[in-house]
Amino acid sequence: MPVMQQGQKLRLLVDGVHQLLQSDIQLQVDGQNQPLEVIEGLVGFTHGPGRVTITGTGVVPRGGPEFDYVDAAARRSFHDLQVPYGTKSYIGNGLFDQATLGASTGKGTEISFTWIGEFTPPK
Repeated sequence: MPVMQQGQKLRLLVDGVHQLLQSDIQLQVDGQNQPLEVIEGLVGFTHGPGRVTITGTGVVPRGGPEFDYVDAAARRSFHDLQVPYGTKSYIGNGLFDQATLGASTGKGTEISFTWIGEFTPPK
């Protein structure tokens, strides 16, 4: 008999505060490594500077968003983000590069963001 498992829901913390109304969170780790090629072909890689990009979307209640991503992006202020998964967490410092606030027919108001931060291994 197959075992039923429930998938983990990703959570987001901004400056140590849980963001409870997030409907979508994505964590992308990009080493930005450069391939080294010679006539014979690929021989290795040069380590790149690396970056972590976190994107998310959340519902905006009538009182306003849990965290004002639009204000943070406009001020270019740095913030600590944490995405726990399993027994590990990505924790890094960076800035909100983009923020979008919008609504469409039949849906509530949503806010989305793109955060770019430190290339650090999960802890």
